[in-house]
Amino acid sequence: MELLKARNLNKIYPGKIAYKALTNIDLLIEKGEFVGIMGPSGSGKTTLLNMVSTIDRPTSGELRIGGQDPYELKGEKLAHFRRRELGFVFQSFNLLDTLTVKENIMLPMTLDGIPLGEMKLRTNRLAEKLGIAHILNNRTYEISGGQAQRTAIARALIHEPKLLLADEPTGNLDSKSARDVMELMSTLNQTEQTTMMLVTHDAMAASYCHRVVFIKDGQFYSEIHCGDNRAAFYQKIINVLALLGGNENEFSPVRV
Repeated sequence: MELLKARNLNKIYPGKIAYKALTNIDLLIEKGEFVGIMGPSGSGKTTLLNMVSTIDRPTSGELRIGGQDPYELKGEKLAHFRRRELGFVFQSFNLLDTLTVKENIMLPMTLDGIPLGEMKLRTNRLAEKLGIAHILNNRTYEISGGQAQRTAIARALIHEPKLLLADEPTGNLDSKSARDVMELMSTLNQTEQTTMMLVTHDAMAASYCHRVVFIKDGQFYSEIHCGDNRAAFYQKIINVLALLGGNENEFSPVRV
């Protein structure tokens, strides 16, 4: 079943010289899939993420999430759609320092007026799954980067969104924490059937996906599928990145 369908997405930023950020992008993501989006800086992958997350609007083309066109929604309805149907995980975690881990996870539910007992139950259940139950009462400055990203993932999943959008989720983590977070996301994808779209520069992170779509100069470049062997998939990703070009320091160093 299709969860995300993008057809002929175009994005042109007006100006003295109009800049075409995306050209005729087609993307289908099935329910339960884990899809990576890669490309050099300026390739359009962040623009694509912004379209899917409803932060930005395409100049032309069609986008549907769960059969619905989010761009038909306005104001509070759009905010509600974003809050209920989508989950967000960022490179910078975006946690509130003034709140505990538990309060950060519960925040989206307080906005929707869910009863306190239900909020606590959901939070405790998810924290157990993500291995952060023992730090629920800590402030975010008292925990490690890996624990902060797990907290951010818990907050993103607390509403059981249709689609989890992750933007460079391993960008601020050391290689062990990065691997732990990606293994966690992969497990959640398998056990909870959470559909995930990952935008990353990191070949190691991308190797946890079912398939990776590459974008260059705002256009579809190629797509590769994982198969059964993650190490072989990682090598395929490295090979495509080498063909894609870009700056020397643009993609994460090799780390299998």
